[in-house]
Amino acid sequence: MRGQSLRGAIAALFAAVGLSGSVLADQVRPSTHIAAYYQTWSAEIGPTSLLDETVVNLPAGLTEVLLAFARPDIAYAGNLDLTNTGLEVPYPGSVLKASLIALKGRLPGIRVLISIGGEEYTNWDKFDPEAIKRFVQDFELDGVDLDFEPASPNCQNRTGRVSCGSDSTLFQVVKSVRSALPRPYELWLTTTSTGAYGEGAWRAQPPTGSPSYGAFVPLLRDRQYSAMLDIINIMAYDAGPTFRPLEAYAAYRSYFPGSILIGLTSPPEAWGGHEYSLAEAVGTIKAAMKRGAEGAVVFAIGKPPPSHPSLVTPGVGDIITALIQTVRRGHTGPRRLRDHRAGQMRRFGRRGRSKPRHDARLSAD
Repeated sequence: MRGQSLRGAIAALFAAVGLSGSVLADQVRPSTHIAAYYQTWSAEIGPTSLLDETVVNLPAGLTEVLLAFARPDIAYAGNLDLTNTGLEVPYPGSVLKASLIALKGRLPGIRVLISIGGEEYTNWDKFDPEAIKRFVQDFELDGVDLDFEPASPNCQNRTGRVSCGSDSTLFQVVKSVRSALPRPYELWLTTTSTGAYGEGAWRAQPPTGSPSYGAFVPLLRDRQYSAMLDIINIMAYDAGPTFRPLEAYAAYRSYFPGSILIGLTSPPEAWGGHEYSLAEAVGTIKAAMKRGAEGAVVFAIGKPPPSHPSLVTPGVGDIITALIQTVRRGHTGPRRLRDHRAGQMRRFGRRGRSKPRHDARLSAD
């Protein structure tokens, strides 16, 4: 009864914002992304299918799934061997590949990326782009997400410009991945909530004090390197009560004219006391998309739901469903999107584990 009651409440929320009625999966606008991480440490193998049924049965309308997480110093020699890759699935690589093939057979348009890094995997100095390339090609993936979270980025601003001790590593990682995996392979960069602050109008934008405050500004300021990226995903959570997602989006947009997505997570957040209600999650993404964002990334499929799911404390599945419904019906307004590779403007109108890892962020992000 609790599940039926929550579904009814969600339906009422959709109706209140004009999202009633049935919608087909192909009505999602092709320029819109509703992506989700898959935390592999929560994976299970189906008792009869011998596949990862969570992967196979991801919801229609999801545009990308990001497999979390691979190690930057991944030791992958081939043959679908997942040993020492960082992925924590309880089955061999052959099962993962078969599950991904089954997923794409069911949802032909969905894209699968490997997410590298996260908070616990920080050995970026030993980053191996050739091993990543072998992994991507062997598992027939569509690209790479760099979740770059060095333990000590050591950022400073003494002359009005941010510089960080981690700059050279980040520059090299981005360049080496793009060299190993040229387009059409996708290259995403997942960034911290305050990573574009520290200069100009955002020099002292709260919340301040994080080690990663401004950590992505030097890369984004360099058009040669930022043009190597296809998408930026802003982790707009674990940032405390003074964090404003739309302000963070504006800061990132001031540097990066390409595709920007807003990252959300379900309650509880790991730090800061903030939690997204369903209405706030949908409202944040709608407002960001009206300003030019291209969608959302939700962390993470496999994250345990709140003890009492509701519209105020939704689970990951509730947030994903609500966002898919939102973009299917086009309730985001027209957007002007900049192709940062060609330098031209394009207009898009409305068309039809208990073990914390990624959600345990730096103290002010």
